[in-house]
Amino acid sequence: MDQPHGLNPRHKKAAADDSPALGRSCSVELYGDSILHGGYLGDRRLVEPPAAALQRMRPRYHVIDRTVNGETASARSGSFENEARIGRIVIIEHGLNDSLQNLPLETALRSMVVSAKAEGRHVILTGLSQTLGGADIRARGDAIVRRVAADLSVPFADWGSVPLRVGEMADVIHPAQPYSTRLVERLIQVLDSLSPECA
Repeated sequence: MDQPHGLNPRHKKAAADDSPALGRSCSVELYGDSILHGGYLGDRRLVEPPAAALQRMRPRYHVIDRTVNGETASARSGSFENEARIGRIVIIEHGLNDSLQNLPLETALRSMVVSAKAEGRHVILTGLSQTLGGADIRARGDAIVRRVAADLSVPFADWGSVPLRVGEMADVIHPAQPYSTRLVERLIQVLDSLSPECA
């Protein structure tokens, strides 16, 4: 499952050398749903969304935010292979929406990770953040993401282990600012271990 099928020329070029397609060394692209987007209650967004928090805490990074409220890995994986990327590191945060809709999360994540790695990029998968309901669904999705990370040898940011305190949710699914910021801090721990020169 680790071998990509039908690499297009852009993938071959990027995988072959340290080409401009990989961007500068401290560059990261974010893919995910409303949790990584910082969205909640329809079209509202946190004052400091995760992309902005990451930029503030690690100013050496060039952060490209490709997150979309409500997106599933299953939907994004359909176009992911053919999307143009410049980040050296790709962060993928997906799973809860797929699990809630009983979509093929594992297949979609594997496809995205394999495509990004074939381009010569580093990939980080995040676990699922805590919720105020549907614990079994969240746990099932989190286990899938963890398994894909282990199988494909990519770092895993364990968001499920980040403490959630009373009053730190914007609604039953979406983090309010303090919890969201701590999720980014956990992600940064993994980024720093992968690219200490960018800390």
